[in-house]
Amino acid sequence: MLRSKSLPISHTFKYRDRVSIISDILATVKNSRKGRRKTQIMQSANLNYTQTKKYLDYLLICGYLVFTEKETYLITNEGSRFLQLFYLQRIRMVR
Repeated sequence: MLRSKSLPISHTFKYRDRVSIISDILATVKNSRKGRRKTQIMQSANLNYTQTKKYLDYLLICGYLVFTEKETYLITNEGSRFLQLFYLQRIRMVR
């Protein structure tokens, strides 16, 4: 039995895994020259405050982000590399 292409909304949305959330945060920060504030990251990555704090703390510990004197987050070279590897892996999965 073939399924129709238009699925109900409840079937089209899936939960994101941790790696996808991390890549959303890193992509948000990377797309800004001056860095992003916590609220901007929270809104862009569609996270609540508690989740945002947890992930930002983790990314700081891993060295993927740095916190500046202007209270913004900037991506590091390691963070950019992680993001590139994530995109490459996602491309390989599509093939």
